[in-house]
Amino acid sequence: MSNTEDFIPTHKSVILHLQGKPVACVIDTQNIYDGINDDPSLRASLTGFLNKDEELGLLMGLQLKIKTNEEFFQFTVYPNDDFIETVIFDERIFMINEKMDPLFSLKLNTEQFVKTKSEFDKFQKMIK
Repeated sequence: MSNTEDFIPTHKSVILHLQGKPVACVIDTQNIYDGINDDPSLRASLTGFLNKDEELGLLMGLQLKIKTNEEFFQFTVYPNDDFIETVIFDERIFMINEKMDPLFSLKLNTEQFVKTKSEFDKFQKMIK
């Protein structure tokens, strides 16, 4: 990675449960997403990366870029394993505010995510 400063944490990730099902949520602590939740031009991309820290070792992070016709936001989060697993299985991220109110959700359209728990377990064994 050429510039690790591009991946400084800016948001926190949490797992909430909706109707008993875990969902991956990112907290908007700066109230910058309130105005774009109904914008039909909303687009997003999610990039996973590995970052090396001298004290903590290798960290997996996510960089999410959110764009409308008028605005562009990007943020970085270093989620825990539960968050990553939930994103893999649900293929969705919810943006929420600090009161836990939903602002909007992003559906991840990709064929790269593992689709089942057995596939995930097989993948885990391969990378160990």
